[in-house]
Amino acid sequence: MLEYKTHRPDHGSISFAGISADADAYGLHFHGRPDCRDLSPLDAPLPSNAPLSDAAGLHSLPAQLLWIGRLVRPDVLTNATALVNCPSHTSADARHANDTIAILTNRPVTLHIPRLDPASLRISVYADYSGSTLLPLPKRHVGFLVLLTDSYARCSLLHWASHCPHRVCRGSTVGELLPLADAVAAALDVRTLIQELLSQRVPMDAYTDSAPAYDLITSFKDPADMTGKNDLYMLRRALLDGTLSEINHVLGSDNPADALSKPTFSRPPPRPSLSWALASGSLSTPVVTHTTMEGYRTSPRPGLNQPCSAPAPRPPRRTPFPVATRGSVQA
Repeated sequence: MLEYKTHRPDHGSISFAGISADADAYGLHFHGRPDCRDLSPLDAPLPSNAPLSDAAGLHSLPAQLLWIGRLVRPDVLTNATALVNCPSHTSADARHANDTIAILTNRPVTLHIPRLDPASLRISVYADYSGSTLLPLPKRHVGFLVLLTDSYARCSLLHWASHCPHRVCRGSTVGELLPLADAVAAALDVRTLIQELLSQRVPMDAYTDSAPAYDLITSFKDPADMTGKNDLYMLRRALLDGTLSEINHVLGSDNPADALSKPTFSRPPPRPSLSWALASGSLSTPVVTHTTMEGYRTSPRPGLNQPCSAPAPRPPRRTPFPVATRGSVQA
């Protein structure tokens, strides 16, 4: 729009619903501190298992946390979703809510949306799953991030999610495939819109910290749990037809979606990769191994030891069947 002189960008401070945003020549910067100060801690009885006398405050607090998390702190979405799914509200839940308020007030993070290089734009999706077969359904969680990045490691958040899985996952590998497939599906519409606006192709890459899920996607093995076959085949097809330009395996400590898959009050503080990305507006993820679209198309099938360029072996020469003559005896 700047090239065609049809729009003059706004600069200065903008306030909406308690969220303040500063716009300058480098991009947008969101601050959630005004809205965070309005959150008041809840009164909780002394025993952790004591039920709350009035749960109205706990009902409204997760809604406020979801609103703030959507704009400035995506890592508190997991806490808010876990509070919403509480079957019975006790004193422990109120203390969990107060811990989340302390995170927002004591560790404020400004969400930066920097200006990116249009020539090297990419869409990167990160996904993570938390849960096992023995955990109850409310304690299983999925989370994913959709970011717009460039070659200078600058990132801009487009979409993120943190919620309970919408399908029962019998194993961790199937659980890791579920948010990754959801993230790719959610990024398709955004990528189509960006490509139409910029009139250029924007590649997409995916990141997972699950080695079994990465091995299933990049190989031709059948999953042990067939409940995740649809997600697996969808990701394989996306890598084969070019929807995904590459898929990467990263360490769990470097996966920013890790903060969206586990509540902070049920474990140690999340790994700081997402907080660093939100505070700096840049994200550089070390990759353990990766598979590109070209490598996936030209890789040999299992059981074939010949390179792709080697000619196929000639079939064995057939010997003609002996023709019977007069006076000969056929066995």
